Amino acid sequence: MMERDIHAVLNGLTLLVEDTKGVSQLDAMRNYAAIMVLCADLRKAAAEYIGTWNITMVIAELENHMAAVAGLFPTWDLPGNQHLAGAHAAISKLAMGTCFGQPV
Repeated sequence: MMERDIHAVLNGLTLLVEDTKGVSQLDAMRNYAAIMVLCADLRKAAAEYIGTWNITMVIAELENHMAAVAGLFPTWDLPGNQHLAGAHAAISKLAMGTCFGQPV
C-alpha cells in the first residue's frame, strides 16, 4: 500500500471515530463495521513491513476500543469518551513515521 493510501485510511478511521461520539448504538455498530474493513486493509499493508506484529497489535487496540464503544464489550467499565480517546491514540501510533515504513 502506498503512503498516501495509508494516510487516506488513517484519515478515514479518524473521521469514523469522531463520527461515533454521541450516536446511537446502531450507528456506533455501523461505524465499527466500517472501521473493521479499514483495519483489514491496514493489516494487509502491515504484512509488507518490518514490525508487522507491533502494527497489528495497535490495530487490534483500535478495534477493541471501538467494539467497546459499539457495546460489544459491555464488561469494559471505561466511559465511552475514554474508549474514543484510546482509539485516537491508536490511530496516532499508526500515523507515526516509523510505522508502515513511512518517511520520518
